[in-house]
Order: sequence, then structure tokens, then C-alpha cells
Amino acid sequence: MDYDEEYAGICIKHSFLNNDIDCISNDRDETDKSNPNYNFFKEYIKKEYSLEEKIINLCDLMCTTKTLTVEKRMIDLLLRHGIYKKTYYHIVETIKLKEYFDNLLGYNLYDLFPEIKENL
Repeated sequence: MDYDEEYAGICIKHSFLNNDIDCISNDRDETDKSNPNYNFFKEYIKKEYSLEEKIINLCDLMCTTKTLTVEKRMIDLLLRHGIYKKTYYHIVETIKLKEYFDNLLGYNLYDLFPEIKENL
């Protein structure tokens, strides 16, 4: 669609964790093999995610109209979208992504967001 790949790419990658088209919390059409764009999506998200893209993945998981823990956000997604065969995998990878940033920081990521305590 003639958008810069840097920006268009994150629009594709932000919902797929772990570089895997099957790591999604719902059953969107992009993950249906009959979708004409399926192979493009599948191959595109295999590209290594930059630190910035991982941050955007995490921000997308933690932020709605307020900042949430990833655990609370997963409940929000389950309530809004339902549970699908890929949901469990997505939840496990979400927790791993949060742990990745905990380890990178050397402390609990949630410490950066004092407003999270207000949303518990």
C-alpha cells in the first residue's frame, strides 16, 4: 500500500509474538491459510524483531485506555475476543515477553509504571 516498511511492518508484527503466525490470541483472518496474504504474513513476521518492535508488542499488550499488567490484559482479551485454540500459546508467550524485559531491566518491569497499582 506504499507505506514505509518500518511503520507498516510493526502494524503486521504487533499482534504476533515470538515470530510465529500461530501466536495470536484470537482467530483473525490473517492466520487462515485460505487468506491470500497468509504466506506473506507468515514469512514477514519470521524476520527478527528489533528491541523497539518487542517494546511495541509489550505496550500493545499492556495499554488500553490505561496501563495494565499483562495478566490483566490477557483477561481483557479473553473477555472481548473469546478463547481459541491459539489463545493458550499466546498467553504463554506474553508472559515470556514480560519476563524478557524483566531480565533485560534487572527488575520487575511493572516498577516503571506506578499507575499499574491503581488498576489492580
